[in-house]
Order: sequence, then structure tokens, then C-alpha cells
Amino acid sequence: MPGNNALVALDRNLAHDRASSYDLLLGALEQLTEPIGLVIDDVHLAGPGLSTGIVGVLAASAPPTLRLVLSGRGHPPIQLERLRYGEGLGEIGAAELAFTTAEVAQFACSLGQDAEFDAGSLWMLTAGWPVAVHASLSSLAPAGNLPGRITTIVPANLPLADYIAEEILDQLDTSLADFVLRATTSEWLGRRLAVELQGRPDGGMLLEACLRNGLFIEEHQYGGGESQYRWHSLFAAQCRRILERRDPLLAESLHGVAARYYQDADVSESVAHALQGRAPGLAVASLGKHWLEFLLQHGAQALEKMCRELPAPWGDDPEVLMIRSVCRGLDDDGAAASELTQLALARTSVLDEVRRGKLDQFRALFEPSPASGAVVLRGPAADFGSLANVAADGNSGSSSGLFLAAQAEFRLHRIADQATVLLQSATAAGAEKQLEAVEVCADAELALAFAAAGDLTTADEQATRALETADGLGWSSQDKMAAAWLARGIAFYWRDELKGARAHLAKAQRLGGRLFPLGPLSVVYRVLVDCATGDLSHLADSGAALETFHDRGLYGASWNAFHTIARAKISEARGDLDGALTIVQPLGAGGHAPLVDTLLAELLRRGGEADAAQLCAQALSGRHHNRYLDTSLSLTEALLAHGNGDEAMVHERIEHAVYLAEPQSVLLPFAERRDELAELLIRHAVWGTTHEAFIAARMARHAQSHPHLRTRSYWTLTDREREVLAYMRSVMTAAEIADALFISVNTVKTHERSIYRKLGAAGRRDALKTAAERGIV
Repeated sequence: MPGNNALVALDRNLAHDRASSYDLLLGALEQLTEPIGLVIDDVHLAGPGLSTGIVGVLAASAPPTLRLVLSGRGHPPIQLERLRYGEGLGEIGAAELAFTTAEVAQFACSLGQDAEFDAGSLWMLTAGWPVAVHASLSSLAPAGNLPGRITTIVPANLPLADYIAEEILDQLDTSLADFVLRATTSEWLGRRLAVELQGRPDGGMLLEACLRNGLFIEEHQYGGGESQYRWHSLFAAQCRRILERRDPLLAESLHGVAARYYQDADVSESVAHALQGRAPGLAVASLGKHWLEFLLQHGAQALEKMCRELPAPWGDDPEVLMIRSVCRGLDDDGAAASELTQLALARTSVLDEVRRGKLDQFRALFEPSPASGAVVLRGPAADFGSLANVAADGNSGSSSGLFLAAQAEFRLHRIADQATVLLQSATAAGAEKQLEAVEVCADAELALAFAAAGDLTTADEQATRALETADGLGWSSQDKMAAAWLARGIAFYWRDELKGARAHLAKAQRLGGRLFPLGPLSVVYRVLVDCATGDLSHLADSGAALETFHDRGLYGASWNAFHTIARAKISEARGDLDGALTIVQPLGAGGHAPLVDTLLAELLRRGGEADAAQLCAQALSGRHHNRYLDTSLSLTEALLAHGNGDEAMVHERIEHAVYLAEPQSVLLPFAERRDELAELLIRHAVWGTTHEAFIAARMARHAQSHPHLRTRSYWTLTDREREVLAYMRSVMTAAEIADALFISVNTVKTHERSIYRKLGAAGRRDALKTAAERGIV
């Protein structure tokens, strides 16, 4: 190559002086007329001497004709920052090196898998890590698995633990490798947990070293600027396996550390670590303190499942049995609830004096009714002040708020006066300002419970009152009001007031941070709002926010279903209905949270999968949901019945939907199906309904939503005349139309006469026929 002469002519030994040798080499490189590449692999093995040797000199001083390629794990210990912000440095990281889903499918095909192979599931399992993909595929054949059957569970014989031990951990500094094995005890961790798992103050520094060296860990930012770190799930699982083999006692001990760390922060994480650490007593302690919060967040079935997973004799602990009794009562299994209560009472001798007193308070508040077995609240209102001791060891403000929210969400006695009495009696302190603070917190939580229960009107009123009270108190910590903003956002969404909904939900997300359910639920509803508006720029923002909450390991299995349906809604909003159906395949035909299944049933119907949609709707039958979900599901069922030609079922479902929707102004389910419902609503109005005004308003709204019907080439009706014409399609009288439009009867009749004149019609029936022929209605 021209210009290489000087480089080739260099003496292999160069000069005896190192500095002179470097000068000679740099001088030869400067004479190159064509670029030359120098590739150095496994630079992570070079150690700190890399920066002071020839590689460091070349990185700092070589001419542009030298292309220096350094390959290794993590950032090399040489000075590259000046190049990072110019044009002299390019970096290829783990994300760029990972396989895409298409590449996983292609690789699987090359190893004998057929076209039906589920490459997406394998990619989710491995995040495209090539070694893990190869190991997973290689393990399928000897395991006798069939193509397309990969799950999210790591195969027991996946030979990655030895690879990670030899190729990654053994090549690290001993202290860093030891930290990795300790810190991967918890898939998610912050600096404080890193220090506790390490057992020394340098845990935070070592955590930064893992991030800097690209050791399968990512940093995530959350509210207040706090950072959380997440290990690659597969890597963390293999590291835990390595530590369990090398030092099983240490592995158990570290799970105990994590259990104590999460004891007051996340019940599910605390219990999971306690069980892995063979410390079920820690699990019982966490459940005893925070079961009520978990009940509110995840429901009775998830709470009882957690209790049932406790090993003997901890699963028969009296407090655990009483918690299970409440769960059974809330699920209307009175016989089981009473039986569990009796079992708990028979075992109270194992409790110390403090826990015995706590159980007595528990019974006074939550013991099932002897007659029905249903959970009721016992005793006079003053007794509810002891809830603080039952639920959160003295945190009366948050406990009373959570209690009221749980009472409102899971029981039918949603009476404002009762809530006020409970709130006042739960106040632990006597200072007036403290009473107001507790009261406004509970009002905000109660507003969210009303929204979740389907009472949108009360939820909005309750939230507004809480926000006004908080503003009057001049609070600096407005984060307590996240529940109120979320309640308003949910109410505005289902009332089809999307602009206001988005503003309220954004506020709730900012204030709620990463707390469940406020942060995740806020962002899910933000996605739904942006899908409804079709604003792709906003949808990109809410979609990105959705991913920040995904798979954190802190929210239970139900969050995965919410995340999946939200991703599918985004895909649908972008016009990729087939992609949306692919995304929801793991959800099957339902069996998830009512909101998820309601959205899933409609998505399946729109995607042409009527049988699956019907199964999903049937799965929701008899389960606890609310007016807005029932409205949406009933309209889905009406459209499914229409597709099957079942006219009677169409009218029955539409009438049920409007019966549910009208009192709470649940409009969004009608708006998002307006094109498909337009003709059906007209036929339903003729068929007969007790909700003429509501149906007529929906028909009028449909006419207003189609600008192409307003052009002068079709007609010359004014906006108000078109509105009146839409109401005329119902059987409403002129007086009823006037009430619906807030105008006088004479004004309605004037508009009717003008419509007849412009359409050349003799009366209402003739006018509607002419309007239909012209495409006006």
C-alpha cells in the first residue's frame, strides 16, 4: 500500500528508549496515505497498564489515518472523553450487538426450528444476548421440546452459569466479582440496598463500576432524581445459581437482607426474598404490617395466594389465617371465611401478648359475619381509630386513607357520610392542622377508590374537594394529592373529556412517581387517552413512560398484563392492528384484571377474532367490575351479536349499556365505536328504549364528528339544524329535544320547519328519509 514504506521500514526493536520508540511509530503513521486498522481484542484483560502503554499513546496521539478498534467488556482504562464529544470516537454497545427478534428467528431456523417458532418469547427471555440465545436453542433438542414452546422460564439445564463464571466473573477483579454475586440477589436495587448486600460502604462505588464496565446492568431514573439499577434478568438468575452452589448459606443470608430492605417498601418483594432466604418469619412480619396496602393494590386473590405460599407452620399463623379470612369474605366465600376465622382463634396460644392484642383489634374490625360469612366492619365509629395499630403500626394518616379506599373499593357500602365518620374517628392526634392533613389525604385516596369502583361523579367531586382543601392548607408536599389527580383523570377519560384527562393524568404521574398503583396506572391511562385522541407525538411520550415501569419486579404479575394491553393499544393506534393482535397473544382469551380483559375483548373483536373475543367477554361475566367497564363490554357484546345476526341480543346489550352509561355520563365507549354503532343506535331508537335523550345525543355526536357531511354540496342546514335533525331520528318529542339541547320548544319547532323546507319534506319521517338518501344521517 502506498505510504506504508515508513511503517514497514521500522526496526522491530525500535529504539531502546520507550518514549523514542513511540515517537518513531507515530512518525511512521503520519506518513500513511491510506487508513490502516489496528484491532485489539479482550482489552479488559490488559489491566490498568493499558493506559500508560502503546495503546494509550495511540488513542491519544495517533494521526487520523489510524483506525484503532478496541474490543472488550466495559470501557477501557484509557482517556477517551475528548474524543467522545467530537468525531473521533464511535461506540458499539450491548444494545447494538444484541440480536433482533428477526435475527433470533433466523438463527433458530438455521438450527432446525420451523417457521412457527416463537422468536419473540425467546428474545424477551434473553434480550437478544447472543450467547443466551444460542444456549437456549441448544438446550431445546436434548430437552425434547417442540418448536414454538419456549417460555419465559429459564430451562433448568441452560449451561450459562458456568459460562458466566468462567468468561465473565473470573476475569473481573475479585472484589468486583464478589459484589456482582451479592448484588444480583435482587434484580432491582438502589445504592442503599447495594451497600447492604455488599456489607461494606463501597457498595455504591462498586455498583457504578458494574455500570461503567457494562456488566449486564442498566440505570433507570425515577421521581425525585433517585436512580434505580436493574440487572439483566437472565444474568442475575445465573449469578444467583452460582452463589447458591458456592456458598448456599451466604445466598440465603443475602435474601434475608433484601427481605428486610423491602419489608416496608414492597410486600411482594419482601415475601419472595424471605421465602428464598428460608426466613418465613420475615414474610409474616411484612404481611402483618402491610397486607391492607397490598389488598388495595393487587386484590384479594393475589393476597391470599401469597399467604398460601407460606410454608408450614407459618402458613397457619393466626394473623395470616385472619388475612385469608378477609380475602375469602371479600370474594363472597362466607363458609371458607368463617372456617379460617375459627382456625385462627384455635391457634392464638402461639402469639405473644403484643400480637394477641393486635389480633383482637383485627377481629373487632374485620371478622366475618357469623350469619353470612361476609366481611363487615364491626363496632362503633370510635373503634376505627385503632386501625392505625392494625395496619401500619401508628401511621394513622396513611392507614386510615388506605382503609377507607379499600372499604370503598371492595365493599358496596359507598356512603359519603359513613366515610366521613370513619375518617374523623381514625384521626389519632388532636391538633387541628393534623386533623385536616389526615382528612385531605383520606379524601384523595377515597376519590381514587370511587373512580375504581365506577362512581365517576362522586370520584370527581371527592377529588376536587381534596385538591381545594389541600390548596387551602398551603401544602408544600402536593405529592399526597396524586390519587386525587388520578381519580379525575380516570373520570375525564371515561366521560370522553380527553384534553382534561391527559392534563390530570400527567399531574398524577409526576406526583405519584413510581408508587403503585399511582405511577403505573397513571401512565396506562395516559396511553389510553393518547390512543383515543390519535395524537402520535403524545403517544410516543406516553409509550416511553410506559416502558419505564415495565417489568420492574415490584408490581406483581398483573402489571405484565397491563403493560401488554397498553403496548397493543399503541400498536393499534398507529394503524398496525395485526401487530396489536400479535402483542396480546400471551394474554390468551382473558382471565386478567377487568380493565385488561375489557380492552382485550374489544381489540380481539376489531381484529376479527370473534370467538376469542366472545370467550374473553364470557370470562368477565360475574366478576367484579364497574359501570364504565360494563358499558364498554356490553357494546362489544352488542357488536359481536350483530356479527352473528342475533338482533335481540344486539338490542338487549345496547339497552344495558345505555342504562349503565347515562347516570355517570360514560361516553368514551360510544365515541370509540361511533362508526359501527351509528346504524345500530338508530335501529335501537326505533326498536324502543327508555333512554331516548342519551341515544339521540350519541347520534347527534356521530353526525358532528364527520366533517364531510357538513359540506354545502350535500345540504345547507345550519349546525343547530343538523343537531336537531340528529335528535329527530329518535322518538323524542319536541319538548324532550328542547330539554336535551337547553333551548325552548318554540326554537326546536322553528328549526324543524326550516329542516322540512330545506329538504323539501312534508314531515319528520319524510325529512329523515330524504336526509338518509343524501347521506346526511
